[in-house]
Amino acid sequence: MSGTEESSIWASGQRHPRWQRDDLYAPEVLQHPAKMWPSIARAAIDRYSRPAQVVLDPMCGIGTVLIEAVRLGRSAVGVDCEREWVELARRQVADATASRTGSWGKVFSGDAADLATLLKEKRLRRPVDLIVTSPPYGSVTHGRPKTYRETAGGVQSRDKRYFTGGAAHPAQLATSSVRKLTAGLERVWAECAAVLKPDGVLVVTARPFTEAGVTIDFPSLIVQTAANAGFALSERHAALLGRWTGGLLRVHATFFHKNRVRALHQAGEPSFLRVHEDVLVFGRAS
Repeated sequence: MSGTEESSIWASGQRHPRWQRDDLYAPEVLQHPAKMWPSIARAAIDRYSRPAQVVLDPMCGIGTVLIEAVRLGRSAVGVDCEREWVELARRQVADATASRTGSWGKVFSGDAADLATLLKEKRLRRPVDLIVTSPPYGSVTHGRPKTYRETAGGVQSRDKRYFTGGAAHPAQLATSSVRKLTAGLERVWAECAAVLKPDGVLVVTARPFTEAGVTIDFPSLIVQTAANAGFALSERHAALLGRWTGGLLRVHATFFHKNRVRALHQAGEPSFLRVHEDVLVFGRAS
């Protein structure tokens, strides 16, 4: 993102996210339904922190923010409530730190709503410099397609849940109603405020989602819940989810997203491919 500091548009989709992940990312990352794009994480870390500072992701999933932080010479702390992703993130962060002298990375299993207590118990008492995260939402996402050759029938989706075991962790926000998601996020942001330096920055990525046929303005929900926890929105950017070339934006959309939009158009209903992710930047409210 060098040289684009004045722009509110981040050219984060010039490469497909699959090709943004190299050998530091294990093949199992594809099983997670809502992975942050490495280019978005990298841009946020590069803009809002400096080498040797500490970057935290309180809902770290497979550890994308942590890997990119270490790559950029920062140290990283991650927390997630689903143990399978914690184990995967630990392995990947260990590989990243092995090749980066002076950086360290730690990943813990726990609830982001108990973040301050958890970090204190782990003896990580120093305030962190930057928090970058993408909250989970919706119990099921689009996932990846199984073709008719695999199913001997119609196309089905796989790897579409935030957990692969029998049940989600009780702290899993993705399985919550919008009301519970709102309350849960307020608790998480309050904990982020407790562990962030006074002049630290909170960066949250989000996009609208559909719940029971109703579009939820998730970015606005993030802004409101963060404000309730003592943060103030200072910047807002659009991270492109497609490649800009020849005057056109070629969107990297999932099979199911494209199929749904196509079906709505055929039914005469207006619908569009999502072409960007909101990047919401917060500081302390004065």
